[in-house]
Amino acid sequence: MKKIYLFVAAICVLSVSHTFAQFEKGRILAGISSGLQVTDPGASLMNLGLGRIKYKEDGERAEKGPKEFNINLLPRAAYFVMDNLAVGLDLQVYLNVLKDRTTKGSNYVNTFLAAGPFVRYYYPLEKIHPFAEANMGLGISRTLDSSDGENGFLYGVGIGAALPLGENLMLDGQVGFSSNIWKDVDPDKKQASTKYIYNSFGGRVGFILLFGKGK
Repeated sequence: MKKIYLFVAAICVLSVSHTFAQFEKGRILAGISSGLQVTDPGASLMNLGLGRIKYKEDGERAEKGPKEFNINLLPRAAYFVMDNLAVGLDLQVYLNVLKDRTTKGSNYVNTFLAAGPFVRYYYPLEKIHPFAEANMGLGISRTLDSSDGENGFLYGVGIGAALPLGENLMLDGQVGFSSNIWKDVDPDKKQASTKYIYNSFGGRVGFILLFGKGK
């Protein structure tokens, strides 16, 4: 009976050791995420969607408006500076296109780019790996055929969990709070004229890959 207990204990130790080895110092994390909803920039860290806007007045039928396409992806990479603790860089890329076929030349294209550091700490378990994360960044937003733009500061915190799909591949899910602060820059005055603050709770899902052999 003691041999059986020792055997079971050894299997548990090996499985836990393997789990911890996934997040050991010296490994590299890379991944990409997208949000669970379609919103305007600033209301969510990530989104992906295609749809059509409709207009409706009381007592009248709804009229078709322009088609809308949103893509907001978050590629990232990080280095494990110690076991379970990764420090890295986010790159947020956003594109919003409104295409109105009824009015020639009325297309609207907005682009957004932000970059900044993030820190993530894992608490690895045998089958799922919870984590906590904090991030911040600086961004710029521009509209096609316009000299106006916005400069932004972003920060957020969240919790989530990673589900292993293979030895080095994981499904990554997270919920949290984010705040985006934007300043509307007037190119003539060379100074910020209006400030916008977006606070939101949201979620995202993506994939994470781990590279390297660790320490």
